[in-house]
Amino acid sequence: MALENVPVWGDPGVTELLALQESPIAYPGAAGGPATRTLQRAGLLKRLRFLAQYHLNVTVHAGAAETLSPFGPLGSWVNSISVLANGQIPLVQLSGLGAAVYNEVQNRDGSVVAYPAYGAVSQLPTSATLVKHDAIGGAAVGDFYGQYPFEFQFALPFNISQSMQELGLWLLQNQAIDVSITMNFNALQTTAASNDIPWSGVVLTGTPTLADCQVLIERELYNIPNQPKSYPNMMWAHQIIEFVVPFSAKFSRFSIPRAGLLLRAIVINLDAASGALIENTDVLNMAYIYGSNETPIARPGWAWNSEFLMDYNRMPPKGCIVLDFYKFGDNGLKLVKSTEDLANLRIETTFAAATTGSQRIILDRLIPVSAR
Repeated sequence: MALENVPVWGDPGVTELLALQESPIAYPGAAGGPATRTLQRAGLLKRLRFLAQYHLNVTVHAGAAETLSPFGPLGSWVNSISVLANGQIPLVQLSGLGAAVYNEVQNRDGSVVAYPAYGAVSQLPTSATLVKHDAIGGAAVGDFYGQYPFEFQFALPFNISQSMQELGLWLLQNQAIDVSITMNFNALQTTAASNDIPWSGVVLTGTPTLADCQVLIERELYNIPNQPKSYPNMMWAHQIIEFVVPFSAKFSRFSIPRAGLLLRAIVINLDAASGALIENTDVLNMAYIYGSNETPIARPGWAWNSEFLMDYNRMPPKGCIVLDFYKFGDNGLKLVKSTEDLANLRIETTFAAATTGSQRIILDRLIPVSAR
């Protein structure tokens, strides 16, 4: 599935970068549930930025301290996120935890949650307050907040024929095309211990302040060229899809679907006994295999951690292993894998201690789109 003779943008106007505020997605109520927003029809979609924020007012609380979800404010409050084109082409399908992990992995130069390697927390820049997950102490009452910024990039840079180009732009200036965002929310608090709820484990009286529970949206886009011949290559869509794979007997096998070019596979390991993230030191071996038994990559968890550290200058999120073939376009399309050309493509994992559990596997890929 080689990409050859990809045209270079000819109209200087297409490079103008614009920012557009979309209407926020409102939290539907205390019990959670789905909510949808359709994007305005304008320009070429480059990326979407989000700020998820919630507010719980606690009026009666006589128990112990609440348990904060280890999945963080986004992974616990948002059950699922999807971005659909024309109601049928999934550009993004992730859990809240998957979105939080992907947000860390896609940014080579920084992290939402990692502290700098120097100084104290008090020396963090003001922007660090964008990430919140307030603790609720024993018998505490008052206002408590959670907040998390994240984004999805639809256009990715590649070096093609000695030219830096972006693949994955999505045209929105067509009255026949809709792109919608749907988020399914969890409740903010529950008496039963749960990783999938921001605060859990204690009986209290708490009411979400709905006006402060929302997901703010900003769209980054390019303007449309005056001449159709100056349009960028739009035959590829950037797709981020999550799969859930149960495992038992300390072994997991995931068959990668045959669809497009695989840029990254991000594996999140969860223990069934506790629902907790499995440390990468418990991964005896994770292998990338195709054909009858071709195994170009097979390594333990510490080695995957080491590669991530060298590529990203920080440790990976807990419980997360990244098979990175994209390398941020440094080598163009040389390292990405064509899932349609490699038969029986799969990921196999062997654990040291975790007997049963599940893997959330995110496939970051380019898929061909015949027409838009």
